[in-house]
Amino acid sequence: MDKSGRTPSLFSQHLPVRPSEDAPYFGRDPMDRTCAIFTIVEALQQLDLGRHAVRLLLWLGRFEGLEKHLEEEHDPVLCVRQILLQHVADRPLGVPGDEKTWHSIVRAIMGQQFIHTCSDWSGPDLRPRVRWNPQRQSFLEFLAEGLPGEDMATWSPDRGNLELSLQCAEHLLGQRAA
Repeated sequence: MDKSGRTPSLFSQHLPVRPSEDAPYFGRDPMDRTCAIFTIVEALQQLDLGRHAVRLLLWLGRFEGLEKHLEEEHDPVLCVRQILLQHVADRPLGVPGDEKTWHSIVRAIMGQQFIHTCSDWSGPDLRPRVRWNPQRQSFLEFLAEGLPGEDMATWSPDRGNLELSLQCAEHLLGQRAA
């Protein structure tokens, strides 16, 4: 931790949280996944970027459920939380956030593996019947499209998914409708 005490842990957020079951926490911890969304909003406020909270959270909601198909360190909500906490820690005290900061945050999000993850439903012939596109539907909506006897495949292309990351960046920057 730096002298200001503001440096977030880059790794501890992925460690199992074992908060006390006794008062006052009753099994909850500020760094568990269920509290991450609140931390995201608070970090945006600290960066003077609260105006972007609704767009970011609605967009991030499209990835809900994907975390069950990824390694824990690629959980979309935890990745976004970590990016924002790092920006809070790196920002000098008293310096307001600006659009340059928001662009930097969006660039960092687009570099995360979850953005490049692909999923599809396919039958016995292994040809994809439907492929998930987070710009068109949430992951939970995609899961509901599976038919009996189909398999879902989830993978990350070796070269990523540049087209999707560009579309997502444009959306988060307000340059494209969802």
